[in-house]
Amino acid sequence: MNGLATRLRNYVQSVLHVRFELTPWNQSERLPVFLSKRFEFLYGPILSIPCVFVLVPPDSDMTPSEFEKRRDHLQNLTDDVIVFVFDHMASYNRARLIDRAVSFAVPYNQLYVPPIAIDLREHFRARTVHAETNLSPSAQVVLFRHLLVPEHGDWTPSQLAEDLRYSAMTIGRAFEELSSLRLGRTVARGRSKYLLFEAGPSEIFQNARNLLRSPVTGTYYFKTRPLPKGFFGSWIPEHLPRGGLAALSERTMITSPDLRHFAVGPTGWKVLQADRNNTQVRHAEDAHFGVDVWRYDPDIVTGEAQADPLSLYVQFHDDPDERVAGAASQLMEQFSWFLE
Repeated sequence: MNGLATRLRNYVQSVLHVRFELTPWNQSERLPVFLSKRFEFLYGPILSIPCVFVLVPPDSDMTPSEFEKRRDHLQNLTDDVIVFVFDHMASYNRARLIDRAVSFAVPYNQLYVPPIAIDLREHFRARTVHAETNLSPSAQVVLFRHLLVPEHGDWTPSQLAEDLRYSAMTIGRAFEELSSLRLGRTVARGRSKYLLFEAGPSEIFQNARNLLRSPVTGTYYFKTRPLPKGFFGSWIPEHLPRGGLAALSERTMITSPDLRHFAVGPTGWKVLQADRNNTQVRHAEDAHFGVDVWRYDPDIVTGEAQADPLSLYVQFHDDPDERVAGAASQLMEQFSWFLE
């Protein structure tokens, strides 16, 4: 066994605290010459999941897309998980392999095997998934989508991207974030990766509770200019979902405020700021309407034309006004399956 294989064995054992042994892969004789001459192949199960480890020479100049093709070729020969093992790797290549759901290991730096939900471990990056104290906006949206719209099969990034108005790459990163935090599990099937949630809604929500954050980044107030003579209506953006206490009043018994209040995501906020018919003011008493700016579009979680209940709960559950916090708790009582 060469030095890279020895480091891999010791690394996996130290990370997972399990016995891990490597042996020559008994299917290597079936490989075409362009694979058998270029790599060394070893077999070793991780947590009872059979894996084939492909040791990559340190002078290899293959691109991530080429590794993806080699992985797909090997998957035609075996159902075992294919894991490429590198002595070292540039950060941009790691990111590109992750985007392609290609499993890999860099001993003592990173182990990325999504089919068995292995955590990312990187000691040389300044910022890791585990350093986060909150979910990213896209990960929170994906999580809430699962809890509120559970009637679906397995998800791929491309299947969710259009509905959630994110790129497939962003949804893919959200999958990995939820997987690394053990809220879900990513698995690779062929060239696609899927996100699976195996725990019940109540357990998932409780495990995620301390990672959730209010969707609102700021609240702003606007005055509208008068309409030209002969026109009816107003410049107030009534097409937007309700925000703030107005949104909470749509789902609970709390009274809606007199001032109309809306919610917008990042893109809608830019549009509103560019609208010359509205002028931002400092105080609510001088305004014709208020706006909560969200980290994500307020209507994308469920597809309804209103803010979703979980986002509203996270926004208001610790409000200093007991009346508001009580309404947020009332909101959750409507989802008794969270509390079972």
